[in-house]
Amino acid sequence: MAQSKLNHGWRIFRRSTQMVYAGLFAAAVFVREWVRRRGGEAPAMHAAGRAFVRLATQLGATFIKIGQIASTRGDLLPRPLIVELSTLQDQVPAFPFDEVRRTIETELQAPLAQLFSSFDEQPVAAASVAQVHRAVWRPSGEVVAVKVRRPDILEKVQLDRSILLFVARLLEKLVPSLRLISLEVSIRNFCDAVEQQIHLKNEADHNVRFTANFADDPDVHFPRLVPDGCSDAVLTMEFIEGIREPELEAHGADIRAIVEGGMRCVCRMIFSHGFVHSDLHPGNMRFFPPHRVVLLDLGLVGSLSDADRLMTARTLFAFATGDGVTVARLFYENAPYKAVQDYPKFEAEMAAMVTTLRSRDLGNTQVTLEIGRIFDILRRHHIQARGHMTMINLALMTAEGLGKRLDPDLSLADAALPFLAEALGVSSAAGQGSTARLSNAAQ
Repeated sequence: MAQSKLNHGWRIFRRSTQMVYAGLFAAAVFVREWVRRRGGEAPAMHAAGRAFVRLATQLGATFIKIGQIASTRGDLLPRPLIVELSTLQDQVPAFPFDEVRRTIETELQAPLAQLFSSFDEQPVAAASVAQVHRAVWRPSGEVVAVKVRRPDILEKVQLDRSILLFVARLLEKLVPSLRLISLEVSIRNFCDAVEQQIHLKNEADHNVRFTANFADDPDVHFPRLVPDGCSDAVLTMEFIEGIREPELEAHGADIRAIVEGGMRCVCRMIFSHGFVHSDLHPGNMRFFPPHRVVLLDLGLVGSLSDADRLMTARTLFAFATGDGVTVARLFYENAPYKAVQDYPKFEAEMAAMVTTLRSRDLGNTQVTLEIGRIFDILRRHHIQARGHMTMINLALMTAEGLGKRLDPDLSLADAALPFLAEALGVSSAAGQGSTARLSNAAQ
């Protein structure tokens, strides 16, 4: 036991040293790139993006995932930074084919040539957790995508978890206000999700559940699995050609219908199913004109209990209908921790913020940015948000980012309102006077 603890401690020390070294190297990359581009704001953003990409690719899945999420926020982050971070979506350096072959043959217990009649050694995509190869499944002759897990990822993710949670707990002790944004809980939930993602059996289970949840929606599709080609480290599935987001207009896609279908998909996941794809960056989407959406990489998901799903729907419904008083009350009543000194002041501040938002043109408003401002009000009044709100805001953030890139007039609040109303059993036409009905329906 003592030896095991000593070995674990040594691995944590070694991984921490890697993080420090990678951080110093990234800082050097930033300086080099910034000087090479002769300074200025845009060059600084390019340099920062390249530095983080270098940091993430050196450290692996946990940090790559952070960069992938940030790369979807073209409406909030500078374009030069987004351009650099976008390379993390599916341009992570590949690992050698010998490792691919070894993993497949070990996991599926058969020689590669017996399983596949052809297998492309060069991957079509390489990401934080795995890389994907095109092949032909020998038993059926079907063209398939074979997803193979990175060989060193299990230990790295577990060590990252230990280190990041230690840092989060330390920061919460040094800066007590960080407890109000659930820093440790948020990092724990994020690490749980990343650990879940590296086990490809989980992704196969998620695929089956998503497929069943959207069986009635012809505009949303998930790749069909090849069960005999699946294990914890290998996933074999239908190969999706499709087109990517930048190609939509050239292929005559119905942009408005795609945006509506994508928003419908995300809202149903959150408010109807309580089972959410939490990694919706552009690299994980393909499209079939005129308006079919295919979602890939189903490893990172979030699950909501019925109580959390209902609480989220109630809160966002009140937010979308301009009822700041109810927003304040729901956050207060459901807070895991609260130390409010002046509740009327908190309520008035929240109501004024929500009312001001509703009076503006929602098509020109980033709702997830406004949710961030709500969290700032909560922090200043010492009210802790429930941990699942981080995952919900992440899903809405990526969906809104994609939607606004395709349709700048998108109103997330208006798009979500019918699904919120459906979840709560109220009319989607409900407006400012709906709060009493909302409370009665949701309680």
